Amino acid sequence: MAAARSTVDRRAERPGGTGDERGAALTEGEQRLQGHPAVTECVVVEGEQLVAYIVAGETERITEFLTQLVPQRRLPEVVAVVPALPRTPEGEIDVAALPLPVAEGARPAGGKGGGATAGSGPMVVGGTLLFGFLAFATTNVFWPYSTDLSGVPLPWAALFFGLYLFECASFGLGVMVLLRGRSVLARRGRSAPLTTAAWLALAWLLLAWWPQDNFYRLAAKNDWPQQAALVYGFNVTLMIAAAVLVGFVSGRRR
Repeated sequence: MAAARSTVDRRAERPGGTGDERGAALTEGEQRLQGHPAVTECVVVEGEQLVAYIVAGETERITEFLTQLVPQRRLPEVVAVVPALPRTPEGEIDVAALPLPVAEGARPAGGKGGGATAGSGPMVVGGTLLFGFLAFATTNVFWPYSTDLSGVPLPWAALFFGLYLFECASFGLGVMVLLRGRSVLARRGRSAPLTTAAWLALAWLLLAWWPQDNFYRLAAKNDWPQQAALVYGFNVTLMIAAAVLVGFVSGRRR
């Protein structure tokens, strides 16, 4: 039976607990699961939830087994049964390749329901639409007449209007990335500082288009101080954000 190597490297921030407590939760969950005769492999990881991934012949009593042996504060919220644990060419468990525990085989430990991840998709879509609508509704409050298309002939007016809608949708998605995106990026196994930088960079790449385009449309073409401020405030920071994401994607796992 094999658990993941280097549990400490996979710790992530968990509300309501210190680093030692989170590490103990991860380690104890794996150790207890290894003691079950039906479990051949297991790994416990931290994302939006504490999730135990197990390879097991039968699973009916594993949740009950964990509940009896692990304190409630250290109990994985979800036990996900997988056919095998993905591994890197070096033989390490590939945490980034683990599936989200929302499909068949994922079950909550010590309770009913599918856990918080089950509603993540609809929540992100709903939040994107909500914040996108708020951006669209308040554009003329922050930038009066920036989206005035009364003097633009068709089909160009329709094309520009569609662009405004996409900008607002991008802003809405950026808000949701800012609210929920870090735990998803943490599954890639990069260092905590790089993960945080990539999370903020991705959010900024999505958030910036709505204010940027409105500021540019209202800027006088010969107002060089304002033009310089816009270029450095938006264009340069977007380039930096893109470079951060390249570093995140190409960087080594911890």
